[in-house]
Amino acid sequence: MIISFSKNPVKQITGIIFWNRYTLLFFALCAGAAYFLRVEMGYTFFALPAIPISILGGALAIFLGFRNSSAYDRWWEARKIWGAVVNDSRSLGLELITYPISVSEEDEKEIAVWRETAIRRHIGWLYALVGHLRKKDTDLSAYLTEADLKSIEGKNNRPTQIMITQGQAIKEAYDKGWIEEFRMIELTGTLKKFYDDQGKAERIKNTVFPFYYNYFTMFFLWLFTLSLPFALINEQQTWLMIPLSILISFAFFILNKSGVITETPFVGGAADTPISTICRGIEIDLLQMIDADDCPEPLPISTGKFGVTYQP
Repeated sequence: MIISFSKNPVKQITGIIFWNRYTLLFFALCAGAAYFLRVEMGYTFFALPAIPISILGGALAIFLGFRNSSAYDRWWEARKIWGAVVNDSRSLGLELITYPISVSEEDEKEIAVWRETAIRRHIGWLYALVGHLRKKDTDLSAYLTEADLKSIEGKNNRPTQIMITQGQAIKEAYDKGWIEEFRMIELTGTLKKFYDDQGKAERIKNTVFPFYYNYFTMFFLWLFTLSLPFALINEQQTWLMIPLSILISFAFFILNKSGVITETPFVGGAADTPISTICRGIEIDLLQMIDADDCPEPLPISTGKFGVTYQP
């Protein structure tokens, strides 16, 4: 997730130009061609009336406004889902620590091992879910036992399989008398919440924006940006129409680009929901609950080109 751009305005402008250089060059060529053909060559039939182009621009602005609003709703829902994962993970840690009861010193040792294994398994589930949403293989050997790793080998949906193993571990604790039936039901209910969170995240990941809406938005966007300089040259026959045309075209283009980027919050881009950072935060919280020695540091804020800061 992008936190901020550089405080240096020169770097801000340079970055915007760099990342959109080919588009800006295309707009400049269109505006230059309109100026050359109408003013330098005197071809009047290249000029277009301004009113139809203005109407097209107004309709396009409505399309882009709706798209950006819908895209932001997807991004914000993704952030709410992972906010729920944070809260539910802390609840699970609390339950795993406080629910089991022992009747002997041997039981206490076994419960401590069971508790740590369950907490590390949940951390593995978190990172497996990140890899599942980003379609990347994630090494989970630091969190899962050999038996757990074998149980998810070759499975398409590794987070689901890990949660099944977690449920079996809770049943095992109940069978041994470490937790009561009511508390087993509570723990199982917490696992169901994680299934709900995973399903909601998968829904956002697998539901693409309607194709026809994407197609016609792009079609009218390029139609507008191609027609605009030939309409402006009919109103203002000076070289000033070139930067004016570039500016207007770029404003519409960047609005569309913002929507395209925001509507996919799990692809691993700089503008996405920072699920890696969130997972690291949960990992730290859970490991500190059991006083683990291998508690990692928070992920640092990354700095990209031109002073952009973001969280992965």
